[in-house]
Amino acid sequence: MRLLLLTPGFAASEQDYNCIPPLQLYVRAMQKRGFEIQIVSFEYPFRDEPQDWFGAPVVSANGQNRRWLRWRTWSRVFRYAGQMIRTQKPDLIHSFWLGPAWVIGDRLARKWNIPHWTTLMGQDARSSNRYLRRLRPGHTPRLIALSPFHAEVFQKNTGLTAAHLIPWGVDADETPRTQSRERPIDILGVGSLIPVKNWEKWLQCVAIVRKSEPAIRAELIGEGPLLQHLKKKAHEWGLADTVRFTGSLPRPEVMTRMCMAKVLLHTSDYESFGFILPEAAMNGCRLVSTPVGIGPEMAECADKPEQLAALALNAIRQPFLQEANLPFTIEKAADDYQRLFLEDVSI
Repeated sequence: MRLLLLTPGFAASEQDYNCIPPLQLYVRAMQKRGFEIQIVSFEYPFRDEPQDWFGAPVVSANGQNRRWLRWRTWSRVFRYAGQMIRTQKPDLIHSFWLGPAWVIGDRLARKWNIPHWTTLMGQDARSSNRYLRRLRPGHTPRLIALSPFHAEVFQKNTGLTAAHLIPWGVDADETPRTQSRERPIDILGVGSLIPVKNWEKWLQCVAIVRKSEPAIRAELIGEGPLLQHLKKKAHEWGLADTVRFTGSLPRPEVMTRMCMAKVLLHTSDYESFGFILPEAAMNGCRLVSTPVGIGPEMAECADKPEQLAALALNAIRQPFLQEANLPFTIEKAADDYQRLFLEDVSI
């Protein structure tokens, strides 16, 4: 079976682990199941030359995330995808995010009479997404949500129901063979340093825990526009010697840091899934999270800083986890997608 994927971005090379990790894992898992995959990207990689990614051809429209290039980008994607449809004859189009990829995917599906599914990936389910206005009752596209929380947000904002719920998952083959017994990082945070992640709440939690455990060590991995602001807050709250800001790290190094951490503290205001949670669980971290994304299914959850701090304090005092926790795997997700696509194409 042949799939044509439409996505805002994709890995720039086989060594690029940081660009949408769940999508990379998905492509590899579907390939293992015999699917032939072609990929058209709207924005990233920022280059015009096509590439081969583990046997999957990848073409980028090189939109460079610039709004004034939007119509050129859309035109290129439509042309590139149309060429792939004519030459490779995919059985199904799979787009990611309810945005430009969904719009172009819908147009291609109508023109070429090909089934089209869209996976809601993040904040595209929120009311701030202007593309939600294009949805019409009675003409609901084939949509897939990532978590019960995600599906509920989408339904609340549109009055429509996602047709399926297929959570992302980690690659079981990446599970460490032995869990580290040295976990010098008490509290770990990982993610983009942007407002929706609410890292000030994370710092507040660390400050509260530090009152009971003055020697705790915390690390925050990530880059973003709030970096300097957060460093300033850490200094103001007396956390300069407690919290280490690492900046962005390659994904393998992030996995290594997780193996060295006791608790993954996640304080985001919104997540469609929260891929960092199963990644941390795979590496033996205890999980404390706000009740967003897959958090309620995986972590001890609370919303207020005092409650989160109490959960984190209790977690770092617990015995070391002997086994990795793998409630969500990419193998299960790929099986669900395979079943869904084969049923749709055979109708």
